[in-house]
Amino acid sequence: MMPSHGVSHNYKYVYKLKKALYGLKQAHCAWFEKFSVVILSLRFVSSGHDFDLFIKCTDAGRIIMSLYVDDIIITSDDIDSISVWRQS
Repeated sequence: MMPSHGVSHNYKYVYKLKKALYGLKQAHCAWFEKFSVVILSLRFVSSGHDFDLFIKCTDAGRIIMSLYVDDIIITSDDIDSISVWRQS
């Protein structure tokens, strides 16, 4: 994350946050940007209707992934295609 505009900073130093990441206004944007890069690299495409909705078409069907705050909802026509996403 970058400091706010107008704040002088030295790139050689690491800065300690005084607030938790969830308390920052940029937290959702930073998390969503990182998530999007990863999920798009897995050949999902973002929906034109909702930016929090990602879809991947496979031979077995479709995988639909939706984000809500910090939760992910995953559904598919084929349970095997989403088995890698389930937690043990």
